[in-house]
Amino acid sequence: MMQKILPTAVLTLVCAVVCALLALAHMVTRDRIEAAEIEKVQKSLASVFGEQTYTALDTVPEGVTAVYRSSDGLTIYDITADGYARGGLRVLTGLSPDGRIAGVGIVSCGETAGIGTRVTEESYLSRFTGAADEAAYPDAISGATFSSGGLHRAVALAQASYAKEEHDNG
Repeated sequence: MMQKILPTAVLTLVCAVVCALLALAHMVTRDRIEAAEIEKVQKSLASVFGEQTYTALDTVPEGVTAVYRSSDGLTIYDITADGYARGGLRVLTGLSPDGRIAGVGIVSCGETAGIGTRVTEESYLSRFTGAADEAAYPDAISGATFSSGGLHRAVALAQASYAKEEHDNG
């Protein structure tokens, strides 16, 4: 009987020790990971919308990761969207006070290298600038339709969230 229980007890003990070590590693690295993530977003904001002050807003619409207000009046939506890869695109969409797109940037892209990653090229992203609605978005990139679609959905969600916020506050 003891011979049957011993392997189970040893395995349970090993699992408990591994779980405790993983929890400890998480506690030790959590603050550094959060700080690195904040720095990554701040660098992305600055590279797309310029060096200025960005303030995170408390109210975040459904489907949106975060909302920032820039010191020059832009409202910037941080949205993670599915492209070819699930959650493969983390997109920043800046909207001017009139609801037009002031700029689009990519925080991270987990799409297929050389194909889906083409949506991160400045020549493509810059074509969103000035668009008032989806009809003015650039066409999908041939061969990267899932990635293009994910980017379009993220930008459309930003504009819809902004329009709803303006409607609710106006």
